[in-house]
Amino acid sequence: MNLIHYYRQQFIELTAQFEQVWEEDSQYKFGFLWRLQGTTPYKEIFHMTQTGQEPLYLMYAIELPESYKRTNISDVIKSVASDYELSMYVFSSKIMLTSCISIEYLQQTSLGFIHHARAELIDLVFSVIQQVDYEIV
Repeated sequence: MNLIHYYRQQFIELTAQFEQVWEEDSQYKFGFLWRLQGTTPYKEIFHMTQTGQEPLYLMYAIELPESYKRTNISDVIKSVASDYELSMYVFSSKIMLTSCISIEYLQQTSLGFIHHARAELIDLVFSVIQQVDYEIV
């Protein structure tokens, strides 16, 4: 069993015990991908990927609605110190925040990583400030 399959099995076992709301996308072709099946307005995604001789990477992502484009979220993401690689992707109808780590630096289980990354990203989301356009009269 190679490393990515070991971590996949670990994640499956952990979510079966503690968070049964993750659904694996069997069509994903670049490793393994799960989506959180919940009732929150935010979509959560977790995936594992490994290419060639590169180390295995774990990534947690949260999709935010387009309304976050009118906040200072990009400034918040740029200024935060994190144990993970944080990124922000802007699409026409959403923003995606990602938290990524190589397993070379991982100090917890895959589910532990998700919980820590989720807490960190949610803290960032709730610290953003809505930007207001003031009209000059």
